[in-house]
Amino acid sequence: MSDSVSAIIAAIVSFFIAVLSGLGVGSGGLFVIWLTAVYGVSATQARGMNLLFFVFSASAAFIFHYKRRNIDLRLVLILAIFSVLGTFFGTYVSKFIDAALLRKFFGGFLVFSGVYSLFGKKKAKQAA
Repeated sequence: MSDSVSAIIAAIVSFFIAVLSGLGVGSGGLFVIWLTAVYGVSATQARGMNLLFFVFSASAAFIFHYKRRNIDLRLVLILAIFSVLGTFFGTYVSKFIDAALLRKFFGGFLVFSGVYSLFGKKKAKQAA
């Protein structure tokens, strides 16, 4: 496959993964799986690329939801503070954990979240 065709396919797949992200689907797992399975990117590199991908897709979704007043900024600030702390801790701890174990943990988490999404207890829809 030529580089230009590969780039077009990558753009199309990225677009649809970003659409899923905008819908609130955990698209990061899809992006990591796609990068590792199709492009042979290492899991560590794929996770790093996913973070950058997520910044752009989440920023677009944030603008949309902010305009519709779907965001509690106070809660977001609290969550952001603890997310940053958790990220630093997770990054530090990842230095001491084998990459194969992290891959298994990530795969298990994807399976668990998928099963929970399909069969978990459904919450009643809130009135808009």
